Amino acid sequence: MKNKVLILLFLSLAIALAAQYPSSTAMMPINVSVTGFVANPGVYQLNVFSRLSDALELSRSKLSKPDNPLLLTPLEQKAADQDSLYTHHQGLREVRLTRQGQSEIYDLLRFMRLGELEQNPLLKDGDVIWVPALDKQVSVGGSVYLPGDYHFVEGDKLGDILALCQGSTPEADLKRVLIYRYLPNGIDFETITQDISHLTDPRDASFALQDKDRIIIGKDSEQRRGWKVTIAGAVKTPGDFLIDENTRLWDVLQLCGGATQRGDLVNAVLINGQFSEKLFPDLLRLREFTITQMTPLEYSYIRTYLRQLQGKYSVDLQETWDSQGDRSNPTLSDGDYIFVPERFDMIAVNGQVKSPGLVPYVEGKDWKYYIAAAGGYTNNRKANGVRIIRDHAGNWVKPNKKTQLEPGDMIFVPEKTDRDTWTDVKDVALLASQILTIFLSLRAILY
Repeated sequence: MKNKVLILLFLSLAIALAAQYPSSTAMMPINVSVTGFVANPGVYQLNVFSRLSDALELSRSKLSKPDNPLLLTPLEQKAADQDSLYTHHQGLREVRLTRQGQSEIYDLLRFMRLGELEQNPLLKDGDVIWVPALDKQVSVGGSVYLPGDYHFVEGDKLGDILALCQGSTPEADLKRVLIYRYLPNGIDFETITQDISHLTDPRDASFALQDKDRIIIGKDSEQRRGWKVTIAGAVKTPGDFLIDENTRLWDVLQLCGGATQRGDLVNAVLINGQFSEKLFPDLLRLREFTITQMTPLEYSYIRTYLRQLQGKYSVDLQETWDSQGDRSNPTLSDGDYIFVPERFDMIAVNGQVKSPGLVPYVEGKDWKYYIAAAGGYTNNRKANGVRIIRDHAGNWVKPNKKTQLEPGDMIFVPEKTDRDTWTDVKDVALLASQILTIFLSLRAILY
């Protein structure tokens, strides 16, 4: 009896140890052949836990990716081009695995995109893998997550390809899925329209595809998903706010809570996102000219364009807030931007003054007060050349007795232009001689 107990103990210990350590058979490598349209066909050694995708990964070229592709040597560049060729033109949806004379076809792309593990089997010693080149394909473009060319397999439905594309994006117009199908001559084509909007999952679409079909899923422009305006600066709740086609400025100002105590709605700006990025052909043309090649009007235009903020709405946000949207309340567009600066109760005095810099704003004081506060003029200032640069509009204004300054405005005092007296004398003398010559010529003709 005691011997039987000892034998049972030894057997239990042996079973426990066997469970903790893999067998020698499991540790032995297996030999798998990878053939067909691969960069490096041959026989590869793998472990017994390797799958079909592991073998294909080993058959690809192993190239380091430098920070600058231009640094590749000619041989490395050739290998990189070859690797790209095989990677993008392999028929991964019809990979053939032959085992002991029996062949099975596996769709490796469905494993990679959809996680179907049965399409990526475990390998065994002696397996032969054959990868075809991509000969049949369909293309998908438009509002899908992964557009591109896809390997076509006989029997594919529209939903099968959409699944490989990871489905359609939220703004996709599923009522008009366009399928362009070439006729036998390879030149002409027909357009087939499919409505799959009624399906709970568009990947269930059962329309049968053919080789060389082109699928286009357009964008539904009537959907307002993602329409937003951005509000930044001195507001209580800055950030992005969703809008629709009827949202107005007052609505968004309410959503953000209005300006903070230091917010300055008078100098706040509302910018149209699309217009601010628009390139004017005439401006591009003028940029190639020198000043001497421009007409006075063209030169004035380009100066004004560069001086002022493009895409800015001509609205007063302070008036919008005070009137609660009754005035200055335009309809907003997707991509609009609102910036509310902090109140800047200063007047900048620059140029030919003794102490240029910022002077505290005093309501009711004219421009001469600020020049005096900056120490007065230097002896190099240009007479009658003072200009007021408006903070809100960027305009240059010649001041007079009625000119009212606003916080943030700038007073600019230009310097005298150096002139050569002798050059001026020569120019006057030349002009006088020309006038005298014309006068004498006319007198000789008339008398």
